Amino acid sequence: MRCDALGRTLCLAFATFLAAWCAAPNAARGSDHADTPLLVSMGRHDARISDLFAFTRDNRLVLILNTNPAIPASVVEYAWPEDLKLRIAIDNHSEVSFANASANAIYGGTIVNPQGIREDVRFDVDFPNGTPRLKVKGVRGGAQQVRFFAGLRDDPFIRGPLIGKNIAGIVIDLPLSAVLGETSSLLLWATSKVSDIEGPVVELGGRSLRSQLPENLSLNTLHPRQHLSKLGLVPDVIIYDTSLPAQFPNGRELTDDVVDLVGDPRLLNTDAPFPSENDVPFLPGFPYLAPPHLP
Repeated sequence: MRCDALGRTLCLAFATFLAAWCAAPNAARGSDHADTPLLVSMGRHDARISDLFAFTRDNRLVLILNTNPAIPASVVEYAWPEDLKLRIAIDNHSEVSFANASANAIYGGTIVNPQGIREDVRFDVDFPNGTPRLKVKGVRGGAQQVRFFAGLRDDPFIRGPLIGKNIAGIVIDLPLSAVLGETSSLLLWATSKVSDIEGPVVELGGRSLRSQLPENLSLNTLHPRQHLSKLGLVPDVIIYDTSLPAQFPNGRELTDDVVDLVGDPRLLNTDAPFPSENDVPFLPGFPYLAPPHLP
């Protein structure tokens, strides 16, 4: 990460954030909860992606994108920012190999041609006058098959510091057959954008517990097809072989305790009181996320 390329503001924000990250072992650093120094420094928590989930229910693909891990406990109804643009993208054409057991265990598989990743299916959400609006592209049968929810919900990330916290949740589900390509594998990621920061993307969310670590922060502002060519890193996407049950890192279920599954001591050591399940039961049906904590 070069200061001459990013500018003094971003570099100062990065340095401040990195120092705080390393010096505060008990900070609430969840999945992607604290991986965008510029957004943090600007107070644009409403554009920060905290989690992305992908699983199936009754042959329907469920996509959950959570944002804003800094919602005050006093909030009872979430106000979406008018300049926020969110996207969940799916690549349903890229070949995924499952021959490498180590890559399967870490990333869910190996993308054969990382430079060929593209958005075959898109779910774009914006908020004119603060009202959530969904647009879809590449879905067989069109938008009428899609169920959509946007609102305040309990933070589903299974971590001690996030007990009792809320997030702003986007939930989409639709028939799995409407998005599958020639194989059962999907690549998924999410992005956010706001008007007061230049560039196509200000935050990217892919596989849980990757981009929030200091060595991977640079993943956040590049398209996944650029991660290998520009950074030498495996693309930050969720790999989901839908022929198998979703269990991290193959997709991601709401009940996946990813801190324990990844086992990184930098996260394990900050997880007190070390929960093994969410603090509020998840719903059995749409929108799946647990109701919010209210004052």
